[in-house]
Order: sequence, then C-alpha cells, then structure tokens
Amino acid sequence: WASWLTWLKCVFAIPMTADELAIYQQCTGRTEQPGKPPSEIFTVVGRRGGKSFISSLTACFIACFSDFKRYLNAGERAAILILARDRDQAKIVFNYVSGILHAVPPLAAMIAVERADEIELDNDVIIMVKTSDYRAIRGLTVAAAVLDEVAFWDSEGTSPDREVLTALRPATSTIPGAKLIAISTPYSQVGALYEAHRDHYGKDDEHILVWQADTRA
Repeated sequence: WASWLTWLKCVFAIPMTADELAIYQQCTGRTEQPGKPPSEIFTVVGRRGGKSFISSLTACFIACFSDFKRYLNAGERAAILILARDRDQAKIVFNYVSGILHAVPPLAAMIAVERADEIELDNDVIIMVKTSDYRAIRGLTVAAAVLDEVAFWDSEGTSPDREVLTALRPATSTIPGAKLIAISTPYSQVGALYEAHRDHYGKDDEHILVWQADTRA
C-alpha cells in the first residue's frame, strides 16, 4: 500500500518522504511533486490493484472532511459522484463507500438518509451512484467524481466517455478544489484514459496528472 499512500499524498499535495518521492517519480514520469492538488487525476492500475477501495476511501474523505456550504445555494447539495459503465459496477464502489462510513462511528453519525444508490450526509453533501451517461450529470454541483474503470466505457455511441468528461468539467467549476478522479485497468488505445496518458503523462501540468502504477500497486 506504499504506492497508494503516495498516490493519496499526490492527490492532496501532501509533502512526501524521499521513498515516496521515488515512487511518485516512477509512476508519473515527473521529477517534482505537485505544488497544489491537481483537479484531474487519471490513474492506470492493473487488476486486483485496490482501485475500488482507494477511490471509495478518497470519496469518503472528500465528502466528510470538506466544507462546501459557502459554495452552495439554499437547498443545494454538493455531489460526490461514482460513475461506472453500468450500475452493477458502480455498486461495487458504492458498497465500499457505505462500508467505510458505517465502520467509523463519527462518520456513520453524519449519515442523514441512506438509499439504494445515494447517501445524504448532514453537511449538505450527497454521495451518488450513476451510470456513465452525460445527460444524468447536467444540473448537478459536483465536488468530486470517481470514474470507475473508465477505460471500459464506450468511446463512441450515444454517451461516449469524452462527452461525460465534457459534462463533468462545468459541473465542478463552482466548487474550488473539485476533483475528477478517473481510475481504471488499461484496456485499449482509444478513449479518454488513453488520450490523457498520451497527452499528459510525464508532463508538468498543474491541473492534470497521470499516474501509471505497476500491476502490483
């Protein structure tokens, strides 16, 4: 889990140890760690690499330990979205989220309402499961989005992965520090994950970071 702890420090721009910096350099192709948290993180990790758990943990941390109220209108909630190709896949991550919240009593006490695919917290945050359909995103105020196994999303058709990203970016624009976390097993040389890796891996872009882990990460 040393690689995942380093990944978390990278996501939140927490100072690293020398050993963690070496992991960061190996996995990102960069030399210097981020000076501020990147807004988009594309993570490529092999099967059984702990992707679903770590993305769930990140979603819970953002949902429970952030204060978004000053950015919300009356009656509005900040959404933590879990997006997947289908609801069965999204439910895997959602079950992790529910398990983490219920396992920690102070976090469990924050749960106001729990439904089959939503958890409302008492801090005006709602954690939601949705399929990768850009039409389902419009109108939401998104504080964080976890794009699970994004390499397996459709790159063509009625709701291609690029359109989902295009819909998400404006939805995060009113929340400073909002995050888009795409995490997946590699699949093919098409689609949003491949394009992000091609265009941003190893480059010092303060907004977009690409992390390519060893399959044992």
